[in-house]
Amino acid sequence: MIRAAAVLVFLGLYVPAASLVGLPLAHLMRSPAVLYTLGRFGIGVALMLSGTRVVVEGRENLGDTRNTVVMPNHVSHLDAPVLFGSLRIDFKAVAKTEIFKIPFLAHVLRFAGFIAVDRADRTQSRAALDRAARSLREGHCFLIFPEGTRTRTGELGPFKRGAFVAAIEAGSRIVPAALQGTGELMPRGRFRIRPGTVRLRLLEPVAAGAYSYDDRERLASDVRTRIAAALAESA
Repeated sequence: MIRAAAVLVFLGLYVPAASLVGLPLAHLMRSPAVLYTLGRFGIGVALMLSGTRVVVEGRENLGDTRNTVVMPNHVSHLDAPVLFGSLRIDFKAVAKTEIFKIPFLAHVLRFAGFIAVDRADRTQSRAALDRAARSLREGHCFLIFPEGTRTRTGELGPFKRGAFVAAIEAGSRIVPAALQGTGELMPRGRFRIRPGTVRLRLLEPVAAGAYSYDDRERLASDVRTRIAAALAESA
């Protein structure tokens, strides 16, 4: 609990300060690059305070990250900070609307090109995925959790099809990722962060452009099978 409290206090002070400095600079430079730099620094300090160590395997599978979707499993609130801090990619994300209600952070995310999605509104969800497909075609990299939300059991959950449709439409590369250890360090439903090691394994990419819209189920199954196998190998 002490570590979690320290992280919250730090981020509560850092996010507003970094936003007040970074947003004017980003507007002046017409680029979100400074926001990513400040974000990675803040996440790095937060992970240090939490005692989280990250080991990355298969980094070579990222290759050219233009028009690429990184798809990891999702078990903990620690997942996104670990990925952002360790991959060091200026990726965008499709994130739930609740995130965009956080003061200061909401403005940063919007300027950086993150896309809000209301999972309860099918029409809005489809529009968000269309925006993601356009952004991918423009050459951006996205981080998308294909399960849509954190799994309750820690086991790999079913994959939603929307992200795969966007990847197919954009002709993207999908880099599946197996993330292990975050659930033990920051369990769902508990205000606690335990120190320890997280392992992130980046798998061989899948060419979503080789699949058609009618093949979206098969693409989702292929990606899920790869992640499931990687998790089983390291269990």
